[in-house]
Amino acid sequence: KKRKAELEAELELVSATIADNMEAAGEQEMVVDPWTVEGKIDYDKLIDKFGSKPIDAELLARVEALTVGAGRVQALHPFLRRGTFFSHRDLAAICDAAEKRTPGGSPPFYLYTGRGPSSAAMHLGHLIPFMFTKWLQEAFDVPLVIQMTDDEKFLWKGEYKDGEGDNLDRFRGLTYENAKDIIACGFDKSKTFIFSDLDYVGHMYPNIVRIWKAVTYSQAKGCFGFEGSSNIGQSAFPAIQAAPSFASSFPVPLAGSDTLPCLIPCAIDQDPYFRITRDIAHKLVPSGHALKGKPALIHSKFFPPLEGAKGKMSSSNENSAVFLTDSAEAIKEKITTHAFSGGRMTKAEQEELGADLEVDVSYQWLTFFLDDDEELAQIRDSYGSGKGDFWSTTLVKARLIRLLQEMVQRHQEARAVVTEEEVRSWMEVRNLVV
Repeated sequence: KKRKAELEAELELVSATIADNMEAAGEQEMVVDPWTVEGKIDYDKLIDKFGSKPIDAELLARVEALTVGAGRVQALHPFLRRGTFFSHRDLAAICDAAEKRTPGGSPPFYLYTGRGPSSAAMHLGHLIPFMFTKWLQEAFDVPLVIQMTDDEKFLWKGEYKDGEGDNLDRFRGLTYENAKDIIACGFDKSKTFIFSDLDYVGHMYPNIVRIWKAVTYSQAKGCFGFEGSSNIGQSAFPAIQAAPSFASSFPVPLAGSDTLPCLIPCAIDQDPYFRITRDIAHKLVPSGHALKGKPALIHSKFFPPLEGAKGKMSSSNENSAVFLTDSAEAIKEKITTHAFSGGRMTKAEQEELGADLEVDVSYQWLTFFLDDDEELAQIRDSYGSGKGDFWSTTLVKARLIRLLQEMVQRHQEARAVVTEEEVRSWMEVRNLVV
């Protein structure tokens, strides 16, 4: 009996150790950098790790006063109300600038976002920053620049074959295809400039050179993890992504407003690009710049893949994403078959325990795309308790399918009328602040 008790104690200790190791391994699973997002994401830890600040109720109230209060929009965007955009750098300073705006005066800041054109078909996750940026443009009535990093995608994914050459032109072509999807989001053309790095880089080159001069290779290597196998273009590229955060990179679109602050909506994995930019920003701007040249950022959470609420959606995995080219039937099949469920194994368990909403992808996607707060709360309460109109996974998936089918169809119809000529007109270098 004594030996049995000792063995049980040892087994309990081993089990506890295994559990601790599994928990520790789970914590180590989170990987977030500009190229990799993996594991279960702890956003509070990301804020601590990156040194950003959470968007609190006081800051939301200021944004609401400056946008809804000004009568330009009816309500805060759901992404703000629900904490999808959850972290920031210097958003309060952007509000300061907006509060000083006079009627009919110059814009208090400009917006900068972008897209790396790696595939012809964008997916729903790619829409998140553009949906929110469209709202910001309308809500604050400000100009917007959209960088298409065709150069970046070639540097990381380009190929060369003897006798055939390289495929740089493929990425240039993808810029135009992706630009059609961006235009279909409904931006204000008179205040929006879309540009390809391959075409526009000459205008930014003075600032790119200044950034290269200000950042040491050791700093870049420490921030981005460059190795001996990295090509020299990859090492140089961060300056190209940093340059649009300075208004002087747009002497025509922003009419020489070198002191105009910049706000960048982006997923939080892009933050390292701009942390290093903020460190050297004072070297590129006049003394009167409100933020001393530092770009402000507002960070979003990741849009989870269909197979489970970890990491972010990927274009390389067909079954992890709903693409903007998918048919209504394909959307139905993907959600029905591949969307990870937090529902229980049996009806009795579901009615007793309710669904685990933290891991249920269909519910998580509804928090991104369902505008109606009351309906979302009804689904949350019903599905989470296993009672009511949305008590089961099947019912929640059906609601999501209907929503996505309608949303993707509207997008496809808007995109269908965007011609190559129309894209070129959006990419024409012109004044946005007249």
